[in-house]
Amino acid sequence: MPIQVDWGTVPISIKCTVKDDLINFLSYLNKKGLKKHSIIMPNRESGGFTFLIYENIRKDIVENYIKEGE
Repeated sequence: MPIQVDWGTVPISIKCTVKDDLINFLSYLNKKGLKKHSIIMPNRESGGFTFLIYENIRKDIVENYIKEGE
C-alpha cells in the first residue's frame, strides 16, 4: 500500500503499511521545512503505521514525493 494522506483531518494524517516508507517520507518533509509532527506510531485502526502533521504544508510537496516515490 502506498503512502496515504488524509487532508480532511486536523491534524493531517499520513498512513502506510511499511514503516521505512514513512521514515523516508518524514525525513524528506523535514528537509523541506516541516517541524511540527508526531512520531511514527502503529495504526491501531487499520494496521500499518501513521504519523500526524501539526502545521500547514504545501500539497505539491507531498504529492510530488508520492508520485515520484521520493
